[in-house]
Amino acid sequence: MTSGSTSDLKHLADQLPGAALGVTVEGGRITVAGAPGMPIPQTPADWLMHQAPAVWPNTPHGEARPTLLFGIVKDAGPARKGLPLDTALKDVLAEELPGDSPQQRQALAAAMRSKFWATAAGKRTNNDNKRHYLLPLHARLPLSFAQTKADGSKAAFKYKMFRGTILPFLLSTPSGEVDRGLLDRFLEVFTDHRDLTVLDKKVLEIAAEISPGPSALQADALITSSQGVLQRLQEAGGAFCAASLEQFRHDLGQVLSLDLPRRDLIHQLTILLALHLATRLYRAGLVLSLRLDKCIALFPGGEEADPRAASCADRCCGNLEGCDLSSRILFRTGSGSFRGVRLAEPCVTSYRDLTSNYLLPLPVTISTANLACDALRAAGGPAIAAADLVALHAALADDDTLRQRFDGVVRLLAVCRRYQLRGGSTVGAEVPGAMPGLHALRLALLQSRRTTMRREGRDVVHQLAKDVRTGRLIASNGNAAVFFELDEDMLHLLMRLVCGSGLVAWGDFLRGLKRYGLAPQNPAEEQLLQKALARLGMLKRYSDAGESAYVHHSDASHEEDL
Repeated sequence: MTSGSTSDLKHLADQLPGAALGVTVEGGRITVAGAPGMPIPQTPADWLMHQAPAVWPNTPHGEARPTLLFGIVKDAGPARKGLPLDTALKDVLAEELPGDSPQQRQALAAAMRSKFWATAAGKRTNNDNKRHYLLPLHARLPLSFAQTKADGSKAAFKYKMFRGTILPFLLSTPSGEVDRGLLDRFLEVFTDHRDLTVLDKKVLEIAAEISPGPSALQADALITSSQGVLQRLQEAGGAFCAASLEQFRHDLGQVLSLDLPRRDLIHQLTILLALHLATRLYRAGLVLSLRLDKCIALFPGGEEADPRAASCADRCCGNLEGCDLSSRILFRTGSGSFRGVRLAEPCVTSYRDLTSNYLLPLPVTISTANLACDALRAAGGPAIAAADLVALHAALADDDTLRQRFDGVVRLLAVCRRYQLRGGSTVGAEVPGAMPGLHALRLALLQSRRTTMRREGRDVVHQLAKDVRTGRLIASNGNAAVFFELDEDMLHLLMRLVCGSGLVAWGDFLRGLKRYGLAPQNPAEEQLLQKALARLGMLKRYSDAGESAYVHHSDASHEEDL
């Protein structure tokens, strides 16, 4: 920062209300009389404070869903560099697989490609209009090959969505330990040979010849590589919404207990991860935003928090059915064919509300929270964990002097960001005096990220639950509307998770959906959901009364309950 810009900022700072409390700018720092002060972020990257160890192990970016499980399995084995691309395996199958004629070998190769590779939504830049991803049907594959990028180039993915540390993170318990039993069972899926066919084993033999190396997975290796993540998680006071991690551990145990063919089980694991990660990002976007609103409401001019907010706006209630997200994801049931949608339908409006107001600005909410925590310390307040808005509110609520100095610091931060966005001009950099400084900082950060903040929130959720062939939570009718919709695969999974192997009353089933934030969009949709489940053989009705309806997964037989 040049001396000229420093003097301009100092001139602005001396006109702000905080100047009376000794809040000003000196040499690229915000100084506060009798307090530590803080440096002013100088570059756009300095303002991207996305660290939220209680929310996620790393800042995610949108990447195709089939890369998620592949990356987790890869990180559970020894690190290897210079791995060949999966196309090296795909291209030789027609030559190496057994067969009496070229046509027979081509047919077998096509069948194996269909089994070992998945296709995803979207287009590549070459003539093939489908994107293909090698699946981790056995540990040897992710440990021996790199997935080819979807743009058709001869390059490998860098796994920007979540690294392998996401699994130990989700399996972490309140005591700080990783559920080793579940982790071992999860990894065993990818090392087990029991249901491999002769042709499956032949493909793995070909893979071993192309890229020799180990095929064993080690839970210790994955836990060791996640130690930094787990340590930061404990330093942050534990995971955001520990109840949702407990639900994930329960659900993972349910899925791992299923007696399914390998490909189907891996598909269920993929959808399970997608469901929990997508709803976690929605939950974080909503709850953190409401907590930030609650902090802003401490200052004159601050608006009250969303009246629909439940107890999580104050502190995690520990009960997913009582969470702020409960029943906020209003869905319709997929019919398997085209079904028109009106823009006023709750499945559309709830998607717009949750996505535009909470998920899309999630990275800005986290950055604002982190800067606010730094500003609290700069104003002479206590040092608190990253993005801990509950602790921030507690520190500000009962200390009027600290609250005024904090407002001076965050207001000056907002002015600094607005000044930088205007190319070092003081014109328009001022913040309205009636606006709380924390809200002004949030708006300044939103202004700087308006076209890019989708990358860490909305794009990730869309890759997990929308831009996929099956297992969708979000759908669209072309460019007309985007809305919450459960397709058949996602509905099947939720039936497994909520019902287990039992017969569940309809009201209890709807309460179970609330744990994932889900609810039918209206009573008419509830009736359509019942008809869909009856058509799939998963609903029993003992009379016309609503309370006599029971649901179960189609794999379970309950004739004895009749």
